[in-house]
Amino acid sequence: MNQLKHITLTNFISEKGIKNKRIQLSYEVFGKELYSAPIILVNHALTGNSNVAGEDGWWIDVVGENRVIDTNFYTIISFNIPGNGYDGFVIENYKDFEARDIANIFLLGLKALKIEGLFALFDRCKIDVQV
Repeated sequence: MNQLKHITLTNFISEKGIKNKRIQLSYEVFGKELYSAPIILVNHALTGNSNVAGEDGWWIDVVGENRVIDTNFYTIISFNIPGNGYDGFVIENYKDFEARDIANIFLLGLKALKIEGLFALFDRCKIDVQV
């Protein structure tokens, strides 16, 4: 079973200028060990979570062994949107956050993990393609 990991961000200032003393950012890693393979970041929908390839993963049709995003070759990381409830961390002032704040929080998470570049970034909304 995959383990939920945590990064604590301090003194984050939102786009509205509101200072948050502490934000807990949780994430999961699938596939190859972090830093051992090209890294792919998968963003989830607002109602999703970081479980993209684990048991009951919401993206297991796409992410996994011998799938489009192959965990045999890549490291897949997915952050939880802070306050989504998946990790038990609740943000009381969630209305103070905008989409840009979440993107900045994810960038701070990558920086905290010392990830300087990504092989690819996938967003749940971007790959729903009808053929």
